[in-house]
Amino acid sequence: MGISITAAALVLVSAFLHAGWNLLGKSRTPSPAFFCIATLSVGLLLLPLAIWVLQQAKALPSAFWLLLVGSGFCQMVYMGSLALAYQRANMGLVYPIARALPVLLVAVATVLLGQRLPGLAWVGMMLVTLGCLLVPLVYFRQWHWRAYWRADCAWALMSALGTVGYSLADKGALIYLETALDGAVTPLAMAYSYLGMQFFACGIWLLLGCLGKRGRVQLALSLGDLKLGALTGLIMGVTYGLVLLAMTMTENVSYVVALRQLSIPLGVGMGIWLLKEPAHRPQLLGVGLVCAGLIAVSLR
Repeated sequence: MGISITAAALVLVSAFLHAGWNLLGKSRTPSPAFFCIATLSVGLLLLPLAIWVLQQAKALPSAFWLLLVGSGFCQMVYMGSLALAYQRANMGLVYPIARALPVLLVAVATVLLGQRLPGLAWVGMMLVTLGCLLVPLVYFRQWHWRAYWRADCAWALMSALGTVGYSLADKGALIYLETALDGAVTPLAMAYSYLGMQFFACGIWLLLGCLGKRGRVQLALSLGDLKLGALTGLIMGVTYGLVLLAMTMTENVSYVVALRQLSIPLGVGMGIWLLKEPAHRPQLLGVGLVCAGLIAVSLR
């Protein structure tokens, strides 16, 4: 079973929004404290909805809460690593690596969990991954493992691993929540209530990481830019809420993760156009391969 047209449309809209909030964050050289403000803003905003939805649910197993806390931790790894990567490199380099690598990693994980993927989907995901490997290069002759042995690539890789973790955890948690609700609320209310819980958990993890001296300084600076942090969080919330809603309509989460990567060419284009970042031929070819891979996945 592939992905429905409705689910695909939701993911494509979220891709545009995802590239947009990354552009907002990169424009201010973000820190983990910045994303702490963003996620806690969304979590507190959606807290009443989350409480109401939980009141409609039957008893939730402990596995749901473990997945929720684990998802918040992985989301913290994703956002914290993304912030540290953006402090060291352009959006056009960091964004494709952080977004493309999860495609293949999630596909492998879902197969290990017993689900199947057709050959065309694997071809598409391999193209996405190959395109990702081209993005950091300025010249084709630089193709060597040392080109990726850098702090910015390492943080982008950590960000990608965080994405894999929260994607798989969220799919499992949503299955438990959907079973406990048994149709008591709409899928939209369920998705955004879970989003509020997950972002609140992520915000708490990020806040714990800001307890040190440097973290407290960054937190004070981020509070001074509260409006931008809250706006970024709002766009993040709408973005991932659409993805969670699409997950409820899709059996295999790897299709959702793959289609989300349309945000890669959008993010690179925004970085070149609005942030005046340089564009190199390997990078542009890499983005083209990502698009070809996405087409292969969506044809399924």
